[in-house]
This record gives sequence, C-alpha cells and structure tokens, in this order.
Amino acid sequence: MDSPNYFGEPSLESSATGRSPQVDEATQGFITGDNFISFQVAIYTKSGSGFFGLFGSNGPVAVVGVEDGYIVAGSSPSSVVRVEPIPVGTVYPSGWVYIAANVYNASTPSSPNVGWVMQLFVDRTDQPAANISVPQAGGYRGAIIYTESSTVYYTNIVVTTYEIPIYLPGYNNMMGYGQGSGLLVNLLPAFYNLSALMVLKDWSTPQQGILSFQINAMNYYGTTRSTCVGFFQLGVDLDPNGTIAPWYVPGKNCFAHYFISSQNPAVQPGVPTPMGTVLTLTIVYEESQGVVVFTIHDLNTSATYTASIPYNGTPFYGAYTQLEFQPCCNLYPINEYMVDGELQQMQIVTLTGQRMLLPASYMLPFTLDAPPTWSFTYYDAQQAGYQQISS
Repeated sequence: MDSPNYFGEPSLESSATGRSPQVDEATQGFITGDNFISFQVAIYTKSGSGFFGLFGSNGPVAVVGVEDGYIVAGSSPSSVVRVEPIPVGTVYPSGWVYIAANVYNASTPSSPNVGWVMQLFVDRTDQPAANISVPQAGGYRGAIIYTESSTVYYTNIVVTTYEIPIYLPGYNNMMGYGQGSGLLVNLLPAFYNLSALMVLKDWSTPQQGILSFQINAMNYYGTTRSTCVGFFQLGVDLDPNGTIAPWYVPGKNCFAHYFISSQNPAVQPGVPTPMGTVLTLTIVYEESQGVVVFTIHDLNTSATYTASIPYNGTPFYGAYTQLEFQPCCNLYPINEYMVDGELQQMQIVTLTGQRMLLPASYMLPFTLDAPPTWSFTYYDAQQAGYQQISS
C-alpha cells in the first residue's frame, strides 16, 4: 500500500475476486529441507478470510489465518480447525492479531511416528494456543499468502529457521507492539567481541523501564535456536527527564540486570545524560579468564558501567539490535513515547583478530510497528533504517 494502514506501517493488501482466492508465493532465499522453521504474521481481522504459512509442491502444507471471527490453523485453508476466538484488548492496534508458529519434525527415536507438528502462538508466548499435525510440512518450498474471501491485510511477515516464539511468561523479545528488532540472515564467523556506538539524539518517555535500546551477542545455541539461552544483551532504558538506566542480560534468561540498583528492585534509578549523548557498548568473551564482560561508556559524562559473568561456552556466532517497547507494563499510550537514535559502527572481532563492520544486509529489521514519532537507524546505513510512511 502507498498509505498507512497499520498505525503508520505499510501492509500488504490481498483481495479475492468472486470465488477465486488471491494466492501469492515466495521462494527466493528459502533454505529447504530443515527440520525446524518458524514464521510470524500480523493479520487484519475485520474483513475477509485469509491465511499465511508454508507451501510445498502440491500446495499449502502449514497455514494459520483468520476466518469467521476465529484464529484457525491446519495443513491447508480447506482443512483448518478453529483454535480460539480472535483476541481483543491486545497491544496490537484494533483489528490486528499477531500469530507465530514453530513448524518442526517432532519424531524422536522413542516416538518415531509423530511426524511434523505446528506449534501455534496467538498474541502471547507463555503457552502455545495449539499443537496441530501438519504431516506434509517437511516438503515446504516457500511461503504463501492465501486470501479466500474479500480483502485482507498482512504485515510483520517473517519466515526463518531461527526460533521466533519461545516460552517465556509475560514477555518475548521477539514480540511487542512498537518494537524494532532484527532477524539474522546467516551465521557470522566465530567472534569474541561485539561493539557499537549508540547515538541518543532525543527521547521523551512518561514512564521508566518501558522503552529500551540494545545490542545482542549470541553463542551457537542462542544464534540458531532460543534467544534466552546463550543470549548476551547490553543496553539502556530510555527513562523520563533525560535519564537512562544501563543494564545487561547474562546469557541465561531474558531479564535485565541493572548496573545501578536501588534498595527496591522494582525501582531502577536512572542517571542523567544530555540529549545527543553518545555511548560505546561492548560485549567481550574473555576465554582465558572464563568470563563475559559488559561495558557501557558515556562519552558525554565520562561515566563507565561494567560487569562480568562467568562463562565457558562457545564463542559468539550472531548479533542483532533492538529498540524495544514493553507492552506488558506501560501505563501510557505508546504514542506518548518518542525516540530518535542510531546504532553506528556495529562491528565484531573474530577469533583470528579480524575486525569486521556488520553490513546493512546482515540483519533484516522486523516487527517495526512504531508510531511516526519514533526514528531509529541500524549500522549507519540509511537503507537499514526505519522509513515510515507518515502521510
């Protein structure tokens, strides 16, 4: 579309004609033959029936969708089952629903005949909404949009061998209205040092601990599967009155550990820094010492925040960035938050000592549902920035 439909984010409009569905397929860049694949989609639910998922040589093999007021899922549009009514009161704009799925071969040596299963998540990831048999899913060739009736809108489409939905009650770093995140395109060479320059040009927030900006380094497991295990994160909350709260995540969970803490763990004190501040962020695996070291240095105030944790795992193989909004706990509408910032000079140092700037093509942004007042750019690369239609 050439005009906003999703709170400022463009969406794909798909219209069935009479009794003929509109079918769109994509195969470019697909890795086929894997035993695990994830996908996500946001669908506008107030008009028509539409489906998104995977297709094989003989048509759809695993789809999710909306139909007659229900979330549905199955091997094909003609064989879907009702999962649950379309949820209301979610963090997504009215009429939209977020659906994610893990599609994988569930057979094991002890249960060799289970076959392919689609694990479905609707708006939340603390528990799956359904587990549905999709026996032909292993023959997937690409992604499919299948609009059966009327006009349906689709956005936030991602298909990847990276695990998108993971169990974590109340929170998922891959979800959240207002979040800008990234999807890994391939494994990086093994590295021990990730660094970036964070420029916080301007921000205004009514509540602390809701909006954050961060970088992430992952070991082999964290890169290829779950982002909360083997997941090392470093960033700052953008808090009210020109303050920031620096923090890190220690590779075992997705919960922030603040460099500065108060006697009340529920209240994290922010530290003042001027608008236009520049921060250097580094995550370093010091193998000889058996530690991972997190460091943030504020070039404007000369303050340094550092912490180390014990670690004896693999080197890092993946990295990405996030601008993240916490829909679980905010007391104000998202359009009362504003941020203008950039990630510059994001680079790694490999095990052989080679310094590599990460190109714009390394990370694909996704789930970019920010209001027009938000502006953020990755890697100094304009083409990797968030360009939002505002007319």
